[in-house]
Amino acid sequence: MRDTTRWLVYIILAIVMASLAILFLIYSLGYMERAMVGSSLLSALIGFTLLSGSLYALKISAYIYSLMRSREGEAGET
Repeated sequence: MRDTTRWLVYIILAIVMASLAILFLIYSLGYMERAMVGSSLLSALIGFTLLSGSLYALKISAYIYSLMRSREGEAGET
């Protein structure tokens, strides 16, 4: 049960980080439209960093999910 909860926590964290990344990237476009280049670049940097963190959290959740499934498979075989 604990692995299931951990897997879901990482999925939720990844979704939240991805939505924040999209929000910051949209803000970056708005800043660029208003010729605020420094703010646009900073906002884009934050957005891509959050996107990278989101992908990493999805990778961790996939590892936990596969570990959970392999343990269930081993328990069923014995």
